Amino acid sequence: MGFALAFAQEPFNIPYLTFLVLPLVSFLVLRSLKTSKQYLLSGFAFGLGYFGLTFIWIINPFLVDYPKNIWLAPFAYIVFVSSLSFFWALAFYLSKCLMRDEKDNRKKIFCLSVIFAVAELFRCYLFSGFPWGILSYAWIDTPVSVFVTWFGPYIFNSMIIIVGFNLFYSSLPNDIFKVIFLITALLGLQNKYLENDFDEISERLNIRLVQPNIKQKDKWKKENESDHIKILIDLSNKSPKPDLVVWPETSVYWLPEENPEKLKFIAEKVKSPLIFGALRFNRDNKKLFNAVFLINREGKIKSIYDKTFLVPFGEYFPLKGLLKFLNIFNNSYRLIDGFSSGTGLTLIKNSGLPNLLPLICYEALFSNEILGKVKEAKWILNITNDAWFGNGGGPKQHLNIARMRALENNIPLIRVSNNGISAKISQNGTIEKFIPLNKKGSLDVQLSLRVKRESTYYANIGKNVSAYFHLMLLLLPLLYYSVFNNRKKGEQSG
Repeated sequence: MGFALAFAQEPFNIPYLTFLVLPLVSFLVLRSLKTSKQYLLSGFAFGLGYFGLTFIWIINPFLVDYPKNIWLAPFAYIVFVSSLSFFWALAFYLSKCLMRDEKDNRKKIFCLSVIFAVAELFRCYLFSGFPWGILSYAWIDTPVSVFVTWFGPYIFNSMIIIVGFNLFYSSLPNDIFKVIFLITALLGLQNKYLENDFDEISERLNIRLVQPNIKQKDKWKKENESDHIKILIDLSNKSPKPDLVVWPETSVYWLPEENPEKLKFIAEKVKSPLIFGALRFNRDNKKLFNAVFLINREGKIKSIYDKTFLVPFGEYFPLKGLLKFLNIFNNSYRLIDGFSSGTGLTLIKNSGLPNLLPLICYEALFSNEILGKVKEAKWILNITNDAWFGNGGGPKQHLNIARMRALENNIPLIRVSNNGISAKISQNGTIEKFIPLNKKGSLDVQLSLRVKRESTYYANIGKNVSAYFHLMLLLLPLLYYSVFNNRKKGEQSG
């Protein structure tokens, strides 16, 4: 069942399959599972199937340097998928414990669905959070996705879970969720969340998206540096000149702050302001950053943003203190310390461009963290590499995540990737123009920026209110079943 549920996500993209799989899971739980151990193992197996197929692309980074790293692939894959599956196993187990003596099947399934939704919420926040692969992202192209403009992707995810598990069980709580889902779908069908073409435009920004499609295995080879820069410049240097050129994450392999002559050379060729990704090394504190640089037409650095949310085990090791103590990797600074985190999400302002929020790769996952910073922005820029992800579902899933940030904040988003998919995404999350996966090219797009961007309700209620409100909504029915329902049974037996 978990394997089948994964077909809701990219690259299969069959979201409505959710409402076939989850009701069937409910049926099998009631028919087949009796003991707490069975619930635990079944939840774990359900997760293994879902996460195992959804994240099969996680093996790809180990195939870049195949002879050296292939032995790590099965271990990393198993540990990663198992750790995510543990959340689902715990949800199944706790639902059995809470409803051990319950005879009403409707209550059993409703309890399971709520605890399952809580487990998914915790997965999005605990241990730095990993909100990739939640079901709501699979629904980005459906009318019901308008819900994220009201309460965001996490509450939307909980609604999908609860409606799915309880689709064929009728009770007051279940019916309320179903009615909300139906009303949301109807509103979405009426396109009430689409951008208003009659809004007054304050300015138009012409942007050139550059996708060099450089293979990951060749990316960091010193002998390829000049060839790769030539590819980027050739794709950028076309007439008419845009207001801005954007290159992807880690486009250059040298340190821009220490190579002003190279920046000047690039600026002379591109002849437009340029945003690109590169490494930044602070020699005072010996910290390495994954950064975004903005340079003007003269090659002068106008703005720098250091990536805040780093990829665990990809850009940093969460247990680096333990690794140093055990002398793993021979205490190599680069391997153990990896990248350092920046000081927080920051707008690029007063740069001659409309205010923008830069996001580097993985940072597009963190919906709530973006809310507080995006209010003064006119648009979002997401630069990424994605060559690590291979040709399967990874790049497409990553694209859907970025699209959700545009929809929930009612703001246009530009996405520029090394090997795809680079795109202009409208404020309603629609892909307007794009460069396909694994294709080299450039794309000129025009952003029509509003005089005043209307904030969504989700953007207004804020990070903490949304998260705490969500958790409270989920815990209230559990509190009822664990306290009031048990008290009622006690009174009846007495």
